This record gives sequence, C-alpha cells and structure tokens, in this order.
Amino acid sequence: MAVPLIRTSERSDFKSCQFYWYHHWVNGLTGRTVPTWAWFGTAIHKALEVRYPVGLKRGGLPDVLDSFVEAVGDETGRIWEKGGELDDEEVHDGKELGLEMLKGYVKHYGLDSRWQVIHTEQPFQIDVRDPNTGRLIAVYCGTWDLLVWDRVDKVYRLVDHKTRAQFKKDWSFFNLNDQGGSYLWVAPEVLRHMGLIGRRDHIDGIVFNMLRKALPQPTAEDGIRYNLPKRQHFLDALAKVPGLTIAPRTGVAKLAEMAKAAGLDVKGEPRAKQPPPLFERFTTHRGIEQRVRQGQKVLAEARHMDLVRRGRLPLLKHPTEDCVRCPLFDFCQLDELDGGEAQEYAATMLVQRDPYADHREAMQDNGYTVKKEKHAST
Repeated sequence: MAVPLIRTSERSDFKSCQFYWYHHWVNGLTGRTVPTWAWFGTAIHKALEVRYPVGLKRGGLPDVLDSFVEAVGDETGRIWEKGGELDDEEVHDGKELGLEMLKGYVKHYGLDSRWQVIHTEQPFQIDVRDPNTGRLIAVYCGTWDLLVWDRVDKVYRLVDHKTRAQFKKDWSFFNLNDQGGSYLWVAPEVLRHMGLIGRRDHIDGIVFNMLRKALPQPTAEDGIRYNLPKRQHFLDALAKVPGLTIAPRTGVAKLAEMAKAAGLDVKGEPRAKQPPPLFERFTTHRGIEQRVRQGQKVLAEARHMDLVRRGRLPLLKHPTEDCVRCPLFDFCQLDELDGGEAQEYAATMLVQRDPYADHREAMQDNGYTVKKEKHAST
C-alpha cells in the first residue's frame, strides 16, 4: 500500500465518521456537484491572496473583487445567512454575497498596516513515522495562508482565513483545534528550511482571520444601530447650539428641521439588539509542550487510520442529525440495506475526485512533485 497523505480536515472527518472518511478521502468518492460552501470559501481565499501580497502594500479593491469573480467562474449557488437582525435566516446569491463581504472587509480593516507579509500560500509536507519501527505511515500536509511580522507586537505569526456562517461568543476552542496546533508544530521547521526565519526566530501563534457570511447591516458611522430619535434627543442636541431659542411646544418634525439646519446628526437610543460583527480575528498561542503534543496526536491518528485502511480495525459509522447534509448520505443508507446495491449507486451517482488535487497543484507551483497515491481497498 502506498504511503498516504493526511491533512487536517481529513483528521476531523476521521474522528467524526470513519465511513465518510474512508469513502471520501481514501476512495475519493463525492457528489457530482461542488458544494456552494466549497467554491465560495476557495474564491474568498483567492481574493484575499490578492489583498495580501508580500510586503506592506495591500492589493486594491478592484483587483480583489476581480480575483473573486474569476475564482467563482460559472459556479452558482445560494448561501444562508444565519442570525441576522431582522430574520433568523436569509438567503443570498453566493457571488453577490462574496463581493459585498470583500468590500466590507477592505473598508473595515483599511490598509491593515499592522501586518507586514513575509510569505503567502505556503504548502507543506512532513513525514509521520512509527517511532518504534521507523516505518513511514503517512505524509502530513496542508497550506497556511500567510506568514506575517506583527509590527505592533514585534513577533512572527501565521494567518489563516476562514469564512463562517455564524460567529461564536467564545473562540477559545481555537486553543485546542487541530489546525492551529498542527500548523504551529510544522511551521518553524518549514520556514527555517526555506530561509524565511532564522534559527532563533519564533512563531508566536496563528491568527484566524474570519469573515461572516452575511450582508452588512445599515449602521451609523460608529457601527451601532440606533432607534429613531425622540423629542428629548433633539432638545438635548439643540441646547448646545449658541443663541438658539426653541418655543415650548415645538414639535418633533420642526426640531428635526432645526437640527438638520444646524448640521447636527441626532440619534436615538442604541437598539437593544445590535447586528453581530462581520469580521473577527482570534490569535491562539501554543507553547512548546502543546506543539510536541500535537505531533503525538498526528502520529496516533495516522496509526489509527493505517489500521483501518489495512482492515485491522473495523470501519465505523457515526450517525447524527447532520448526516442528511453529507454528500454520501444516500450511499450510506443503501450500505445499511444492501452492500452490492450501494456499490452500484456509487458507480452511477457518485464521482471520484482526488481530494488532494489542490495540494498537489500547490506543491508543484512551489517546485515540488507529489505523486498521486493509490490506496488498497480494505
């Protein structure tokens, strides 16, 4: 059996459902259409790649938007916005939504001069060997989006762009997630090998740069939504205008005219429910012990995958409410009834795609060749 590649999202799928992991990552089975979330996230990444070239200069908004449109190509699809101000859920055209998100992002962060970009879109590979036998059991791979020098904190950090349907109130789970841990485990060795950092330089952490999949809500310049002003709000504002006299029974409409003539922007009380943020950044830091522990976790999971591939451990399913959204859901249901019929369904209704095609392309763009692995069936 050829030595397999392993990436972080694959590790997550393996721990969620081995049945899906095996048929998607090992056999390459997937639906005939590309899910909207997949092409949408890729297109946003391509746009942000244009936004952050090496150095301090930022790519212009027209170029950012053009890159997004080019990456979208002929793909079409709808994206649901969750947790909106007026509705619990709204639907948007994916292409239109992405353009508005990127416009809002560039406006929100401006020149983003805190980050000096050192390197972009770096794919990596690292061998995972059995510590007892030395046998190569997997090659761990992935790509981080940016290496930056934080000009305020005076440290190197990785950056990973993410699009999310909703934002959490507590992001501390990023302090345990495998992506942050594995990237910080691998990055120092790769970057020193490339000569991008010195032997004594340290990667302080990884910034998860998140964009919420939602349209901007109308707000004041301070980003807050206000109720309509009442009479007392106008009176309080106009009281600061020198020499202005207001008759006792002056109505709200007349007060509004007076405020406008005086150049005043009068607001009401802030609304009790404010729109959730559209952009957030969370930085996770991992100590040396945590980075070593991440390497141990990768080894343990790679060994477990190896045993399942070779039929030494049974292939397990993990049914949940989310199964209905799985591209292999119908295949999985048929597998429960008749394995032969399930295979016929896979041959006619599903397609085989290389789940590592983007990694192979990225490695080739960086001057490396990655052989296409062939996995033996269990």
